[in-house]
Amino acid sequence: PAPHVPVWDVSNFSLVDGHLVLVGRDEEALCRSRNQPRSSISESFNQHLAGARRDPAAGERSTETSSASQFSNVKGLLWKRLWERRARGVPKAEPPPAGTIPNGERVPSRSGSRESLVPAAKVVQVALGGDNVIVRPVHGSIVGERFCFQVLSGQGSQSFGCTSLAERDRWIETLRRTAQPNKDNCERQELALTLWLYEGRDLPPHRPLRCHLHLDGTLFARTTAKVAGPEGELFWGELFQLAALPPSRALTISLCRDDHPAPPVASVTIPLAELAATKQPLERWYPLSCAGGGGELVPAVRVRGRYREVRVLPIVNYKELAEFITFHYRELCARLEPTIALRHKEELAAALVRVLQSTGKAKSFLIDLGVAELNRFVDREELIFREN
Repeated sequence: PAPHVPVWDVSNFSLVDGHLVLVGRDEEALCRSRNQPRSSISESFNQHLAGARRDPAAGERSTETSSASQFSNVKGLLWKRLWERRARGVPKAEPPPAGTIPNGERVPSRSGSRESLVPAAKVVQVALGGDNVIVRPVHGSIVGERFCFQVLSGQGSQSFGCTSLAERDRWIETLRRTAQPNKDNCERQELALTLWLYEGRDLPPHRPLRCHLHLDGTLFARTTAKVAGPEGELFWGELFQLAALPPSRALTISLCRDDHPAPPVASVTIPLAELAATKQPLERWYPLSCAGGGGELVPAVRVRGRYREVRVLPIVNYKELAEFITFHYRELCARLEPTIALRHKEELAAALVRVLQSTGKAKSFLIDLGVAELNRFVDREELIFREN
């Protein structure tokens, strides 16, 4: 992995005709670089855009409404961006009085065309067409950004940074629907891994250590680097929620020194089928195999994980279920609340809210639940909103 990985600021991009389009001049900063190990970003893409930087005025937005023709092609978007910056008072450099500049290039004439007075703009396009386009969130420990997503396509892999989790989720959903407009009408499989990496024991003492999480050899996340205690104890207590995963067979946890990440100090490989076999997350101590051979003390890490393989049917198959939940959610909750275990209630409640949000009934659902709670404990106010 190399430092200074470019993470593109998604606010500098526009979605035009199935392409993510970035426009910028040479002196503008359009990407962010972090001193973090590289994720799976293609080197060819990095070399092609090595001189790009972020736009200092990228946060500003024009209040004028542009005509639809300006967004129909890249040329219209170019002119819109350039005229916006002109309107914000970007200073224009006056040409010197001489006919040429020191390097021998000719100065544009004042009577020439408008294009000759405007610096050449960079246009970067990320095509979203085709069945091989994958849009997925990226863990912040890989690219050094909290809210990042990745676009995998025939051009390689590019990472984009957002300002909030909600913005990232909106971009991911929009780009997925652009890449696969018929996604809701096709059967698919969604893979997700939830992993709690709690602590380690009998580790090399007094050394900064971190764990790398690999799926079939590909790095997906890392823990924070921490120094092990004198007895080899170390507590991370970190949760990793990895969604939209590719089909994989094994999870490998590699214990690495922060100052010398390669080769790993020790590692363990866990079959994902083992984490998917139980309905509840599986928790246990996993002994680590050391590269240098055996010793008196065997290092180990305590992990709790769950791997889910969800088969999603075409949306038409869920029509009757959505209608039943929309019109009978009060009766459904009243019957399920006393019968299901506490650990299942949060997951069920989140699923109900998502379904009712899509049908426009989420607000009514929450109000009805609150009113029912008040009516049930009208004589015992201290118990209101104390149940699950």
